[in-house]
Amino acid sequence: MELNNIRGQFDINLFDNSDSSSDDENNEIRIIRVKRYIRDAMNPFTAYREHEFHVRYRFSKNCVMNGLLPLVVESLTKPDMRGLPIDPVIQLLICLRFYATGNFQTVNGDLMILPQPTISRIVFRVTVVLATYLNTYVKFTTNQEAIQKNRRLFRELGYGQGAIGLPHIDGAIDCTHVRLVGNNFGGLAETYRNRKGYFSLNVQAIVGPRMEFLDLVPEWPGSQHDSRIFQNSRVFMQYQQHELTGILVGDAGYPCLPFLLTPFRNPQTEEEQRYNQIQS
Repeated sequence: MELNNIRGQFDINLFDNSDSSSDDENNEIRIIRVKRYIRDAMNPFTAYREHEFHVRYRFSKNCVMNGLLPLVVESLTKPDMRGLPIDPVIQLLICLRFYATGNFQTVNGDLMILPQPTISRIVFRVTVVLATYLNTYVKFTTNQEAIQKNRRLFRELGYGQGAIGLPHIDGAIDCTHVRLVGNNFGGLAETYRNRKGYFSLNVQAIVGPRMEFLDLVPEWPGSQHDSRIFQNSRVFMQYQQHELTGILVGDAGYPCLPFLLTPFRNPQTEEEQRYNQIQS
């Protein structure tokens, strides 16, 4: 039998059946373990300056390390070191980079160490962990001091050129289309096609004066109009029932209501033009 073909896996010292007295000593097979080579990963915290880091990940280094990482580190840390686990901070940065670009190839090109299926699993895993904090951070404040501070900041945004800002503003409302990759929606497919021709979710968002999210409604298909989404939302009912007492500002896609200010469609006077400038 030819044994040379398997010499790359086994070191065969001797197979000699003629000498039975030395079988145990000479018949030896030594398994050679294949070495695992680990490529050093780039450290984005040292590789990028602060501005470059922010452009790539949409957060500052301090915010990632001291704000986001503590939220996910426990869930992303493996209990043992088997399988060459990826550091939680690298997993978080991979996910943030994907959020910023929406492209697995871009993420892979930046890091140059992980295959696309691994990146896909990391994005899913980190997203699930972050989503558990939705109701903790995305909400209207009920603290009166914080409410008054937000309203003051909104009013200050309207200062300048003779304007004095808008009072009692809680937030700014609008919708944005989030593209859907697949189109397997059965008989409901066309309800997800928006006016621009692609499939999407029309996501309603309300933000505060520091561009923080106060409310999100992510379940409506792309064909639905902004005003319909708002009038069927929990926030709309809260304002109608005076659970929320301030005012929102929105664009011309919304109806003008006692708790929702929209721009004049055809401003005629200087005051109307000034209002539109402040409102926008």
